[in-house]
Amino acid sequence: MEQYDVSRLNAVRVVESLRAGVPTRISTRRLPDLRPNLTDSIRSDLLTFSEGRIPRGRIVWGQYGQGKTHALTTIEHIALDMGFAVSMVSLSREVSCHNLLQFFSRVAPRVRTPDSTIMGIERALSAGSIEDLENSLVVEPERYTHPLPALVLENFFHTSGEEQNLLYGDLTGIRLPMPELKRIHRAARQANFPKLPPFRVGEHAGAYFGVMADAIRLCGYNGWVILIDELELVGRLGALGRLKAYRNLAWLLNWAESMQYPIYTLAAAATRLQDDIWYGGGKDDRTIMPAMAEERFGEVARREMEVFFERAIGSDSPVVAPVGSDVLIEMLETLADIHGIAYDWIPVLDVRVLVDELGSQPIRTYVRAALESLDIMYIYNETVKMTAAELTEQRLEEETDFLADAADDVL
Repeated sequence: MEQYDVSRLNAVRVVESLRAGVPTRISTRRLPDLRPNLTDSIRSDLLTFSEGRIPRGRIVWGQYGQGKTHALTTIEHIALDMGFAVSMVSLSREVSCHNLLQFFSRVAPRVRTPDSTIMGIERALSAGSIEDLENSLVVEPERYTHPLPALVLENFFHTSGEEQNLLYGDLTGIRLPMPELKRIHRAARQANFPKLPPFRVGEHAGAYFGVMADAIRLCGYNGWVILIDELELVGRLGALGRLKAYRNLAWLLNWAESMQYPIYTLAAAATRLQDDIWYGGGKDDRTIMPAMAEERFGEVARREMEVFFERAIGSDSPVVAPVGSDVLIEMLETLADIHGIAYDWIPVLDVRVLVDELGSQPIRTYVRAALESLDIMYIYNETVKMTAAELTEQRLEEETDFLADAADDVL
């Protein structure tokens, strides 16, 4: 059986991750940074964040296939290297942000930390003590919109085993029924559960984000970085759902500078969200949403929406432009070298010819074409001319059954 050393194994991992279209920490480190200006800006934000200040987040715009996901993955690894905990999610039919608590239940379990390959902070949190909690911001009065999540975290440090695991589940959005929370509290604290005001999702979901972010700091990490991909799918929600999503995003992005928890959010969106929902296609969310916000929530909410759209298309929200040919060629030549290490051969791919044959294409098209060319040359010792068919993107339109709006729950 052929033995693979670490270098060759890593090369295989890079090739296979790119073949699957899922960039990994190894692949982003081995391949050249295609957009250093973007990553430098985010790194500057994270440096500010590590110093205790909460910077405004950003939306990164780009056309289909221009490398937005790869950029987010690169930033995820930068954030991990800088000592942050990171959650990265893609919006879908199952994951949206119009319901803040539902969104929390998707991002909180997906926390990655610099010192562990296991998602979550349960192990790091359980290594702490009640004294650590009492010296943290978690016990600060009125820090959260509702005291329930902080009480759950407090009880976490008074329990162990299965009960501690259940409480951690609640802290990540797997809500425990109130009778169960009361039972655990009585058993752990030898006292009755305190009387709390009703927990309303629309008003109090932010408390869960705040407690999780503070718990991440409690574990010794610099803060919580939330990365959101496929943000354009917000455009498939109905008008009310989009309004809720925009308001939640404005808060997570700290665009009203009201975020008091250690959270930094970066989102990536296809430009068709602007083309189909914000500027045309029978809709103009830049006008509709502020008016709807004022009608439902008042003048402050209207201004909040106006600021949201101003920042969403302003200088704080960069556009992922096509990369220059020299940078692209350097990346493809590096990919060819990695392919050679992975399969123990000497590639002779002329990447300049490949780029010329394909013409102007998304980055993922060049990567897939290079991999297919290399595979054919390696297996059959043949050279083929690559061509690419133009892909058309489906317009963003409201879907009545796309994550229908949920009413605020009361606990």
